[in-house]
Amino acid sequence: MKRTLFFVLFAAAVCASCVERRMTLVTKPAGAVAYYNGREVGVTPVTFDFTYYQAADLRFEKDGCRTLRTVQPVKAPLYQRFPLDFFAETLVPFTLRDSHTFEYTLEVETDAPVEEVTGRAEEMRAKVSPRR
Repeated sequence: MKRTLFFVLFAAAVCASCVERRMTLVTKPAGAVAYYNGREVGVTPVTFDFTYYQAADLRFEKDGCRTLRTVQPVKAPLYQRFPLDFFAETLVPFTLRDSHTFEYTLEVETDAPVEEVTGRAEEMRAKVSPRR
């Protein structure tokens, strides 16, 4: 009995698989600094490993473009859902690869004309100034 249990555990350890989860972020224009859940992951286009299937908090920053913040859902494949995830992580004798690619377009920031900004400032000043 002990030998059988040992053999089963040994076989499971030897056959243990791995699941590789990769995410690629692409922006137009390229060259934005990408943040995944608050952690900088590189300059787009960038590919990195992730651990959990969850809604990803993404942020992209690039000079001359507006900062883009978005929440991107990342769906788990069928083999990563309960109870199949146990078998995919431990008993499958090969590496499973799951790759996600997301593309975003950054808005180019334009400078507002000085007259427009000055006019809006005067309007705001008039709204907040005490009336006499």
